Amino acid sequence: MKNTIGIIANPQSGRDIRRLIAHASVFDNMEKASIVERLLTIFEELGVKKVLAMPDGFGIVNTALYSLGRININVEFIQMKTWSTWEDTYEAAKIMKDECDVIVVIGGDGTNRIVAKVVDNTPVVPISTGTNNVFPYMIEATVAAEAAASIALGVVSKDEITHKTKRIELLENGILKDIALIDAAATTYSFVGARAVWEPESLLELVLSRALPSNIGLSSIGGILKEIDDEDMGIYIEFGEGKKIKAPISPGVLREIKVKDFKVIALGEEIKLKSSSSMFALDGEREVDLRGEIKARITREGPAVVEYRKAIEIASKRGLFKIN
Repeated sequence: MKNTIGIIANPQSGRDIRRLIAHASVFDNMEKASIVERLLTIFEELGVKKVLAMPDGFGIVNTALYSLGRININVEFIQMKTWSTWEDTYEAAKIMKDECDVIVVIGGDGTNRIVAKVVDNTPVVPISTGTNNVFPYMIEATVAAEAAASIALGVVSKDEITHKTKRIELLENGILKDIALIDAAATTYSFVGARAVWEPESLLELVLSRALPSNIGLSSIGGILKEIDDEDMGIYIEFGEGKKIKAPISPGVLREIKVKDFKVIALGEEIKLKSSSSMFALDGEREVDLRGEIKARITREGPAVVEYRKAIEIASKRGLFKIN
């Protein structure tokens, strides 16, 4: 064991255009710094020796360290160039996967998607602070810290308390081009623009790895048609004249959606999309322009997510919280 925990805190999560066109709340960076404070406090109390942190323009981890004052834990920042874009998260995760026992990710679906692109089998504890929060946990930082520490200290093994999540793989002319964790949508947009998708009339086709009516975002559309959680399946939806439903595609926004057709797809099944040229929104954000023959499939190649309740339960039985 390396006795090292990585922290990726995205200063951009919870702050996109949906604060203007919908009713999403702002998750400010001071609250993220407070989350990091609680993480570090618990890490120190349980005996974690080192934390590797992603630097960011706001200074989330630095703010937490300043508030805490002296702390008996080695907090190091990755020596990397920062762009204040998704590239920061990507570069940090690429380094942390080899240097850390577990990575705590503070962000939403989009942040975790970037981490998932490079993290391989290094365990992840995702803390929700984004707009669309289907993938990360709504979890108190204290609990997240206990779960992460139990791995870094070797009290539990990653094989005992992690599960490989699903992901959506998009192929362009047979070549893997990008991934999403929850939703991949072909849209009528021509440009990335403000990234967020909030106009249902812009949707052409949608592939979902998870679909629950209690979710917020595109995942809720599928959930109304067919509930799918962690089962080995997903759902494909084609939009157009047909069945009409209402779904919460953004916080505080319930919109009418026209569904032409939908079908459940098996794990590993490739489905050819009808769109031959489209701007794709991945986990709620416009990301990539694909052309030619476009296919999608759902696999179990997503990140290894820590089951925090199980981790803490096992760690407790093994004496992590006992005072000799």
